[in-house]
Amino acid sequence: RLLHEAGWGAKSIAREVAVARNTVRRYLRSPQAEVQVRPARRALDAEACSQARELFAGAAGGNAVVVQQMLEAQGVEASVRSVQRAVAEQRRQARAAALATVRYETAPGEQMQIDFGEKWVDIAGDPTRVFLLVAVLSHSRRLFVKPFLNQRSDDWREGIAAAFRHFGGVPRTLLGDNAKALVLGRDRASGAVTFHPTYVAFCRDWGVQPRACGPYRARTK
Repeated sequence: RLLHEAGWGAKSIAREVAVARNTVRRYLRSPQAEVQVRPARRALDAEACSQARELFAGAAGGNAVVVQQMLEAQGVEASVRSVQRAVAEQRRQARAAALATVRYETAPGEQMQIDFGEKWVDIAGDPTRVFLLVAVLSHSRRLFVKPFLNQRSDDWREGIAAAFRHFGGVPRTLLGDNAKALVLGRDRASGAVTFHPTYVAFCRDWGVQPRACGPYRARTK
């Protein structure tokens, strides 16, 4: 208010005290209005940053949200944004590696790629998150999509089976990502993948060989 009385405009005052112009105008109209100042950005300390980077490259599988959850479980307070800042260079390197990957060609009937995406849609007036099982034939790029309300193990299996029926056959290999419903773990030294037992049984029943793309290397699909 003193700045305003000194002839300052709302824009200049907002810049000076680090609040929105509308907040300044609201306060000038009503001196009793509460002015909310954005808290200073909180950064992780060096030790927490090191933990975040190690988790990002390992157990969290390159997912900043999972890193944040794992840090909190260890008693480290962190926001997703602070984690993203800590692993920014790793994310940049992963994107660069992915862009440098040349998609390899496969023979007809050789491979089908599977993945889940998600989208918010309006169902009966309520915003609902829908998970989309996407299956792509690697050779022809033919596409199949099936919606689900979850992405549990049985949803993966139901969606994949529906894709087989839609395409009228079963490929030799099934290439997926490292979702927990499909992959239990990967040996970092050898690269050997441990698939989920129910997924292994499903693939055996259908006569298809499961494969998993490497961490950060979705473009190998």
